[in-house]
Amino acid sequence: MKRIHSRIALATLAAGLALTGTGAGAAEPTIRIGVMSPNTGPYAAIGEDVRNGFQLYLDEVGAKVGGARLELVFEDSQAKPDVGLTKARKLVESDKVAFLGGVVSSSVAYALRDYVVEKNIPYVVSVASADGLTQQLAAPNIFRTNSSGSQASHPFGKWLYDKGYRRLILVATGYAAGFEQTGGIARTFTQAGGKIVQTLYPPLGTADFAPFLSSMKVKDADAVAAVFAGSEAIKFVKQYDEYGLKGTLPLVSSSMLTDDMILEAQGKSALGILSSSHYSARVKTPENEAFVKAYQKRFGRTPTFYSEGSYVAARAIGETIKALGGDVSDKAKVNKTLAGVKFAAPRGPFRFDDYRSPVHDIYVFEVKRVDGKLVNEPVTKVPAISQFYTWEPKAFLEMKPYRDIANEWAK
Repeated sequence: MKRIHSRIALATLAAGLALTGTGAGAAEPTIRIGVMSPNTGPYAAIGEDVRNGFQLYLDEVGAKVGGARLELVFEDSQAKPDVGLTKARKLVESDKVAFLGGVVSSSVAYALRDYVVEKNIPYVVSVASADGLTQQLAAPNIFRTNSSGSQASHPFGKWLYDKGYRRLILVATGYAAGFEQTGGIARTFTQAGGKIVQTLYPPLGTADFAPFLSSMKVKDADAVAAVFAGSEAIKFVKQYDEYGLKGTLPLVSSSMLTDDMILEAQGKSALGILSSSHYSARVKTPENEAFVKAYQKRFGRTPTFYSEGSYVAARAIGETIKALGGDVSDKAKVNKTLAGVKFAAPRGPFRFDDYRSPVHDIYVFEVKRVDGKLVNEPVTKVPAISQFYTWEPKAFLEMKPYRDIANEWAK
């Protein structure tokens, strides 16, 4: 098992402090941040973006905020719940991290929930969209910087109906993230008057989507809403085109399906796909312009919403440490301070709601070719959307979770 363990405590920084005579004889506190991401399996490339996002923030602040030095400790979750829980225990109990962040798989995110609540460790999820973490299972120490599973889907379902779509097929990886992201589309789409004609949920790790593509009720639908990520998204989009469906039924999705990281691998098969998310590298804010340039210079490629979410998570942690003057000994105070951070992120204005999930702008993107390169170009923006969309939190939480009603949409 490959293990990445990065300890950032720059010698040059220490030397600089010695030269200025700052705090002679006084030890600076070191605050460790545990970052969990898959280094192996179908989500390995996403895991690299998670690590890059955290790393870029530490580079920008010189691995120091609030008078404390920052140190990243990376662990491989392998996108497996049992492995993730073991690694979380190691980070908290052996490495003594003050914050736990990252996490890509929603199944891993759920598996860690009870443990992090027991330990009251600030848990800042930067990718996993698991709705329940900041809804039914919310706790004062659980935070998310990515959209929740259905957050970007709610306005998208309504937008699709308003654009004239009336009948959808849902197809997604058969686990929490797939159920939640397609569920958000289905709820607002059907409430507007649309119909779900079929649901298909291939298992995680599906190598060939042919059986699912051939079973689609093509004549009964006018679009397919698909949710896949990483290597599975590449396979699905290319096979969808190869089966001749691209010219028959438009493909719509959350942005995981056509994330900036995998667009070139999908090639022309991705052109025209509509998706919804809070971020792509084409979002037009001054902060994003600076972020994209810095990311490309540091890592030699375009950032994705995985790396932006992780950068935002690192900054939220950094802003908390700064506000507390480097003293993170009082976990209740840490959690309260973290819940109140707000700043201009690359995606736009960022803040947490009362359940510690972000309130931010949601975009609809279309895959286009710009200057010879495939990009997710913004089509429209819906400002300041929370995980509860237009519902009051109490009313929303009384509804059944999307993962429990995945097979109930098709009537």
